[in-house]
Amino acid sequence: MTSEPLKFIADAMLGRLARWLRILGCDVSYESSISDNDFIARAIHERRIILTMDRKLTERESAKNSLLIKSPSYKEQLKQVITHYNIDYKSGIFTRCLVCNNLLEPIEKEKIKDRVPPYVYSTQDEFDICQQCGRIYWSGTHRTKMLEMLDKILK
Repeated sequence: MTSEPLKFIADAMLGRLARWLRILGCDVSYESSISDNDFIARAIHERRIILTMDRKLTERESAKNSLLIKSPSYKEQLKQVITHYNIDYKSGIFTRCLVCNNLLEPIEKEKIKDRVPPYVYSTQDEFDICQQCGRIYWSGTHRTKMLEMLDKILK
């Protein structure tokens, strides 16, 4: 029996955490303005784990599938979620759109020539695209810096 992949929903105070979890390939729903009742209803409907810094929210019976985030530091928040849920943070890294949360798909280099800077086009061979928002991703130096930061956070 395979278990369902983890899916999260992050509250308004956790935008940076949501972005970093998406970098790791986690499915994270995030809306900055949603009522607590709608937030919980969406979590239940979409079978998502609630990530929140709101203790009162986690005490609600309907929000029992939640994790109270303890630190205001996104680095500590990320470490808490990864360790609590034992997330293999390298297996799905850079597979989701940081804006829409959709899975990225490879796209032929020729198809994005006019959509990336000339230097990027001449130095990169592999590109991914978000089919929902059209954002294009490639492996630049920023990825190496992110991986180094993750290793530091999780040591």
